[in-house]
Amino acid sequence: MAHVDLHLHTTFSDGTSTPEELVATAHARGVTLIAITDHDEVRGIAPAQAAAQGLPITVVAGVEINTELGREDIHILGYGFSAESAALLAGLHARREARVERTRRILARLAAIGYPLEFERVLAIAGQGSIGRPHIARALVEAGHVATSQEAFERLIGHRCPAYIATLPFTPEAAIALIHQAGGIASLAHPGKLGDPIRIIRRLKEAGLEALEAYHSDHTPNVTARMLRWAAQFGLALTGGSDSHGPHGSRVVHVGAVPVPDAVGEALLALLAAHQHQ
Repeated sequence: MAHVDLHLHTTFSDGTSTPEELVATAHARGVTLIAITDHDEVRGIAPAQAAAQGLPITVVAGVEINTELGREDIHILGYGFSAESAALLAGLHARREARVERTRRILARLAAIGYPLEFERVLAIAGQGSIGRPHIARALVEAGHVATSQEAFERLIGHRCPAYIATLPFTPEAAIALIHQAGGIASLAHPGKLGDPIRIIRRLKEAGLEALEAYHSDHTPNVTARMLRWAAQFGLALTGGSDSHGPHGSRVVHVGAVPVPDAVGEALLALLAAHQHQ
């Protein structure tokens, strides 16, 4: 069981645990350093930090910003920023509005091919979270159109599926700039899932990328080893985490399930401290 998990989602995006529940789970599992990295959303950070008061847990401010480069989805993780930055909040609000519009277009596509859903129901499933395809998947299951959320993605709303709609263009460079404006550092999320990661790493390093998520639940040991080599080659710090979406996500990954070395967390905290004193 790892003591470090720097990639976690709550009900403020597409996770199934509240920030308070996530902190309690981390504590129960012996995880002592976590980051709340909701998609395009930072409202889960303060409740998690409040819940961690009095516990041997440090909660780092984090976010996962969804971006696109050509046909590839690229996620940028931000750490150690001010969650009250006006520029960051405005940028994330625009991203969430784009998510709402995308959801409406996906629902129109689903209705056209025989899988009608009510937008209000998807909105209710999302609750206070930043609406997205996982909520549509859960609505499809609830309506009896598919048996599981995984089936929804594989048959209907995943890449190259009939109801897939790309998000409005937002580049990883723009996300990195947004994180830097708020005083944080940027890490490339789960690079092992990208088609040509080294090309993207090289490009984003020039844009100011500081770190690489080498440890992730979708990375095999071989992929992790390759990411560690590339991080060293490009002079990037390391991050890592489970990408847990809680106990009721479409794919259950437990908090602390990915063996992120303690040294990675210690180095990140040192980097953030140095960054804040620049």
